[in-house]
Amino acid sequence: MAKFNKGKEPEDPKYLPDVPTLYEYYTGAGIISEEEADGGWITGIKGGISYDTRDQRACPMSGIWAETGIEVVPEFLGAESSFGKLYLTWRQYFTLKEDDLSFAYRLGYQQTLFGEVPFYYQGQVIVSELRGASSEGLGGSKTLRGILRNRVVGNGIAYANAELRWKMVRFRFINQNFYLGTNYFVDAGMVTDPIDVDRTAFTTYLQANHPGELVSDYLADDKDTPHIAAGLGLKIAMNENFIISADIGKALKEQDGNMEFYIGLNYLF
Repeated sequence: MAKFNKGKEPEDPKYLPDVPTLYEYYTGAGIISEEEADGGWITGIKGGISYDTRDQRACPMSGIWAETGIEVVPEFLGAESSFGKLYLTWRQYFTLKEDDLSFAYRLGYQQTLFGEVPFYYQGQVIVSELRGASSEGLGGSKTLRGILRNRVVGNGIAYANAELRWKMVRFRFINQNFYLGTNYFVDAGMVTDPIDVDRTAFTTYLQANHPGELVSDYLADDKDTPHIAAGLGLKIAMNENFIISADIGKALKEQDGNMEFYIGLNYLF
């Protein structure tokens, strides 16, 4: 907490008060077991198939890029428990105006097939090529722009991105071809299979340690609904394949955050 608050004043909206965290509640109630509380090793075996007809990789104007596979993590390789997950991703690209205007969308689905997944791995978004931190959790620059990072986590998750891409201006500079583009997007995701939580144990913990607090303050009774964000971006591309990207997204639900700004490379997908 002290490290996060370094340089911030108490009146700063991003200043975190010294209060118990949700992690402390979950470990205290036994929802996160002692074995998992300090993290652990994940060694898995992953296999699948890919289908790719994109006309180019940096900013496709046509084609399909799809993949599906299964990841199996056996306990004997060092994990806390054995489990398996299925993943599906479908991306498609359409030309609306030759060379200049395109529409792209991505659909994704992930489901735990068997076993108990450690809490620290539940947020992993599985794809054919692991991309480090950018593959963790729905929410953030690589999945749902504008929604808080790792906000949407479950045994089953689904997500979608739709984006209109316009290459507005083309010019030459330092003897290279450039274009200035914009993109307009809507991102959405939701939990399709929630993680089971022992509400009785949580209630007992709250009564003993935080009298007056209710389980409903932390756990919703109803099913999850889509978490949606919308926004736009600016792209500067050199020779059609090196792209500097800036995106700004706004969450449509207060619980999902407010507005987030991202700078990086390439289009989202």
